Amino acid sequence: MKRIKNLISFVYPLMVEVRSGNVTPYLEVIKSRGKYILNSHNANYSFGGLHTIFDELFANININKYEIKNILILGMGAGSVIALLRKYGINCAITAIEKDEVVIELATRYFNVKAYQSLNIIHEDAFIYADTTDQKYDLIISDLFIDGDVPKVFASNEYLQNLKRISNERCCVIYNKMTEAKIHKRELIDLSENFEHIFPGTEIQKFYVNESENSLLYYNTLPVHSNNQLFKTNKKSKVTIFDLNPSYS
Repeated sequence: MKRIKNLISFVYPLMVEVRSGNVTPYLEVIKSRGKYILNSHNANYSFGGLHTIFDELFANININKYEIKNILILGMGAGSVIALLRKYGINCAITAIEKDEVVIELATRYFNVKAYQSLNIIHEDAFIYADTTDQKYDLIISDLFIDGDVPKVFASNEYLQNLKRISNERCCVIYNKMTEAKIHKRELIDLSENFEHIFPGTEIQKFYVNESENSLLYYNTLPVHSNNQLFKTNKKSKVTIFDLNPSYS
């Protein structure tokens, strides 16, 4: 029966489970083309379009050429970003923060997230964790949504300053925001100005997946491996890069 359902999922997506989360009112796990995907009502949370966006980013920046000793993911979801980091050969310690207990349960049941080595999952509010931890990180990824919206507290100066505080001197910070809707585009203007003030030299990388737009604020001063062997890809992504602090000759 499982094999039949798996084959059917290559024809059309199958609903696997619907839950009401502690943070997100509606969560669904579907199976599409043999793989599980976690969605909210209006957005993909893990292993769908969001997975593609981070896959494209990691390929574009050759993420495995950098020296990364520890990673913080604020907004684990079902572990899509974790899976990609491991795919690109980033095997260092990862701390993943997830506030929604139901999301952690689904990530464990369907996505086997707890099988990853050197992964510490913390059930905590991301704002509180960033505000209180004394740990510093080489790579911080902020991927925080309730449905399609980033809660305003995660665009606050206090949150962004905390990202700076818990970053190592040489670091990479990636901040994901959906910008398909006009209101989200307007929010991005203020967010990017504040981000550039705290992380000078930030870029905005815009990705288009399934006719939807996501903007990733990307700041990187990480050192490159001394014995660097660049990851090479033939993948061509549809990405537009904006430098928030351009220099002109």
